[in-house]
Amino acid sequence: MILLTDVNWLVFSPALMLLLTASVAIFVALFQNNSRLTAIVSFAGVVLAAAFNLRLFNLDEPISSFGLRYLADLPAVGFNFVILIGLSLAMLISYDYLERTGLDQAEYYPLLLLSSCGAMIMVAAGDLITLVLGLEIMSLAVYVLAAWRQGGRESEEAGMKYFLLGAFASAFLIYGVAMMYGASGSFVYGDIAFAFLRDGFDRGFYAALGSLLILAGLGFKVALAPFHQWAPDVYTGAPTAVTAFMSVVVKTAAFGALLRIFVSLYADMPPVVTQVFVVMIALTLIIGNLSALLQNGLKRMLAYSAVAHAGYLGLAVLAAGTVGMRAVIWYLTAYTLMNAGAFAVLTLLTDKNDRGDALERISGLGRTRPGLAAALSVFLLSLAGIPLFAGFIGKVLVFRAAISAGYISLAFLGIITSVVAVIYYVRPIAHMYFRESEYQLPQHDSVATRWAIGVAAVLTVALGLFPGWWYNLLEASQTVFAGF
Repeated sequence: MILLTDVNWLVFSPALMLLLTASVAIFVALFQNNSRLTAIVSFAGVVLAAAFNLRLFNLDEPISSFGLRYLADLPAVGFNFVILIGLSLAMLISYDYLERTGLDQAEYYPLLLLSSCGAMIMVAAGDLITLVLGLEIMSLAVYVLAAWRQGGRESEEAGMKYFLLGAFASAFLIYGVAMMYGASGSFVYGDIAFAFLRDGFDRGFYAALGSLLILAGLGFKVALAPFHQWAPDVYTGAPTAVTAFMSVVVKTAAFGALLRIFVSLYADMPPVVTQVFVVMIALTLIIGNLSALLQNGLKRMLAYSAVAHAGYLGLAVLAAGTVGMRAVIWYLTAYTLMNAGAFAVLTLLTDKNDRGDALERISGLGRTRPGLAAALSVFLLSLAGIPLFAGFIGKVLVFRAAISAGYISLAFLGIITSVVAVIYYVRPIAHMYFRESEYQLPQHDSVATRWAIGVAAVLTVALGLFPGWWYNLLEASQTVFAGF
């Protein structure tokens, strides 16, 4: 039974602040259908949520609420920061983009906040019911955002495809939760792990089956093969600003939940669970990188790139423990900056219907719009893992985590596919600087988007040159895993 004394409001203050701000923004939208006004209200809520999350980061020990069902430990607080960074960049990208593309509806920003609130619940969940609740809050808002372009066939198709496949993934996850409850008699991670270790535990089959179903449900959200098929079409069809949000916040939430479950439960599972996860990671690395080589459009290439990066993050999840956890948080921080930055540049290069992202259309961009070309080059080189950029340090951390856990062959596969990835990341740069311009690109101007690009580019370089400060903060924090 959960007593009132178990409720600690500070634990869920960041998510609660986003929820309250979304409620206020919705009421503002009812009386003033002005997306810029709701954007300002929403951004104020993000700042307050970041302040509360910083308070949690400075705690001397992890705390929890609702009887270990909602946690405030290093994974939760670290992933919250990544979610807030991704949300802030997406809001800046959207500020002028919505009006320019005819998608200016005041409900847009409250949906971003609600989705981010669900993401925070996922990464802080200490039991399976809380995880499902956060997943559905996050997903329902993203389904709507993916189909935000009314009358646009690609956007409506993206929203419908994401909704249908997401419903199947949620069903897998919920069936897995039911199996885990049937095997252990509890939804709380700590109680489930304790049940697995009891003498005479004879429900290993149901526990393993439940674990595999949960892995399938979360694997869909992070786009792990073979559950990645939705990503290219949804990333391409959804409005670019929504894709920027989806590609970083949804991935952060799902990996945060997957990391906690893997550390808490999968270590005591039959070996088949880990073996299946290893196969999924290997397939993701191969399929994501090889498929990206064949793409001629930047959005679709970045979609397969997101699949590949899910494989790299999976390497750190396998390492579990504190090393893998810190590697995942650091990598997702870098990935959020460079991926959101790349999509921000695309919003200034494509037309109002998000068309015109083919490689041929950016030929000569280095001469016609040198600032955008330089920023896009920084993001692509970082995604490729070139030294001096954040992406390189991120890959070093995840490879080191995988090797330390004994997955040397898988780490070697990740290194080989990283070399292959350089080809499709460098190809757009070659078009921008070594090809003549053949098309007249739209001349969009957005101060907010340029701020997003500038901040993302500066931090991508700064994390590459001075990687220790963020990692040392994570390492110095004593709030590691609550309840375990």
